Amino acid sequence: MLIFDLESNGLLDTLSRIHCMVISDGVSRTRYRPEDVDDGVYRLFKAIENNEPICGHNIIDFDIPAIQKVFPWFIIPRNKRHLVVDTLVLSRLIYSNINDIDAGLMRSGKLPGKLFGSHSLKAWGYRLGELKGTYAEDTEDAWAVFSEEMLDYNDQDVVVTEKLYNKLISKEYSTVAIQLEHEAQWLMSQQERNGFPFDEAKARELEVTLRSRAAILDAQLRKAVPPIPDKIFIPKKDNKARGYKAGVPVQKYKDFNPNSRQQIEWIITKHFGYVPDNEELFDDEGRTRLKIDDVTFGYLKNDEAAPKEVRELSAIFEEYLMVSKRLGQLADGKQAWLGCIGEDGNIHGSVNPNGAVTGRATHSQPNVAQVPKVGSPYGKECRELFRVPRGWTQAGIDASGLELRCLAHFLFPYDNGHYADTVVNGDVHTLNQQAAGLPTRDNAKTFIYAFLYGAGDAKIGKIVGGDAKDGKRLKREFLKKTPAIAELKKAIENALIAESHRGQIKKWKRRYLKGLDGRILHVRSLHSALNLLLQSAGALICKKWIVRLEERLVERGLTHGWDGDFAYLAWVHDEVQVACRTKEIAEIVVAEAQEAMRDAQAFFKFRTQLDTEGKIGYNWSDCH
Repeated sequence: MLIFDLESNGLLDTLSRIHCMVISDGVSRTRYRPEDVDDGVYRLFKAIENNEPICGHNIIDFDIPAIQKVFPWFIIPRNKRHLVVDTLVLSRLIYSNINDIDAGLMRSGKLPGKLFGSHSLKAWGYRLGELKGTYAEDTEDAWAVFSEEMLDYNDQDVVVTEKLYNKLISKEYSTVAIQLEHEAQWLMSQQERNGFPFDEAKARELEVTLRSRAAILDAQLRKAVPPIPDKIFIPKKDNKARGYKAGVPVQKYKDFNPNSRQQIEWIITKHFGYVPDNEELFDDEGRTRLKIDDVTFGYLKNDEAAPKEVRELSAIFEEYLMVSKRLGQLADGKQAWLGCIGEDGNIHGSVNPNGAVTGRATHSQPNVAQVPKVGSPYGKECRELFRVPRGWTQAGIDASGLELRCLAHFLFPYDNGHYADTVVNGDVHTLNQQAAGLPTRDNAKTFIYAFLYGAGDAKIGKIVGGDAKDGKRLKREFLKKTPAIAELKKAIENALIAESHRGQIKKWKRRYLKGLDGRILHVRSLHSALNLLLQSAGALICKKWIVRLEERLVERGLTHGWDGDFAYLAWVHDEVQVACRTKEIAEIVVAEAQEAMRDAQAFFKFRTQLDTEGKIGYNWSDCH
């Protein structure tokens, strides 16, 4: 195996030169200065050609595309990608609980706070006791021109990477999980380079609409809110113009700020003297700090116990908060869409395929997973901004009923597939409604997802307008009527807990479960263990699904990229959005997505039938 690292004169979108490179073969390290870099690149190329693995930190997302930008002949065929080992991918997988480890290192002073939870090479240098150099921090315009200090820094990066690689492989981790994460990283790196075309002109129109609405709501609030007291001022002498008398206290008032949570709380709880009878609306058990968010306002505007003025103000506050949030996403926030448009007119959002402990992906720069859904306020207008180029067609595909199909998979050994059959062929929400004794089918939908997410008795009870006692009764009835779920929960408990007394855990047997691909799922609490198992199963199915979909499209002779036939635009949990050169290709993508999902089902030996639903259109609003 060859372990390497390189230094260039910029990030992927701007670099034009690779200054230097260092390659280790496990025995010695070879340095390649500017005039020798092509020799280093050729050495890596020949290694792949001869089926020798190459390794580095973040090389799938940066180093390999950087080499290909400067040396276009450096091509790694798809059937050779398994020879690329990325220690960043391995680190995120094997140490998905890095926060738990770092807490101890921070307390002992071994890790700087700013590196807490980081999988960067710099953070690993501290953990391994083999620090990276400080060239980048110490040198102004560090990457403009080559220097020997840069080469020394490059060399030390390889030392750290090699030490990290040895630590990671010593864990003897699931090879199935390792391969899946590498495949997902290749695909998401391609997706990020593709970008999602964004309609800037339409976005500016939406910005004007939102700012206009925000101004109207602001005016309504200022007219409706009471004066807000500030400090009391005692004048030392008379002031006829202002009506002051020496020694007579004068109450000063603050300018109203609709973004001030303290002022809003004062208006509701102090001025109107209203404290809602709902503990979930408070940040503390003493009910002294009211949460100022859309959930609180949604409750207050419909609370008959609240004064009329509070209900009316809450409705305005709720909309103002929503409009402010939309403006933050669109134009005002640090990662606002309008500020993230690349020179090509696309938004190149970043995806970490294994950003959560469950194996779920996380999104950033910007977080496209937070683009509001169609049906939510301004959701359609927001999704219409994310589109395909003129002449192309968009295909959007979702996994069908994934969470309950995952539950059915794990229930199969306990109910001989009864729940799985109902999920696929029957009406599972009516089944759950009858089991829990709920009045409506919609109640059953709310109940099952709250139950699976580990909601407490009070939250469950609230579904039927009750309290914690009602919630406890609903859970008890549900588990009594669905013994398979009770058995599954008991099996999870038996796998994790060695000793408990009156519901209190005395001794853990282990603090992890196994994912579908053999990965370790770190358990933080017993009540969240079932949800961890289900979320992980859904995440891994979708990960395998999107990887397999691309493979099937390539096998059909289609090319991934804007110069080809299709381009991945977004992968958000259980949906994927794909740009297609023609409508016919879009129809192929939708059909192949269903087959790819069945491939994922077979791959994981999943006990419940898996399916997809696809839509074809010209923007994200059309396709989801």
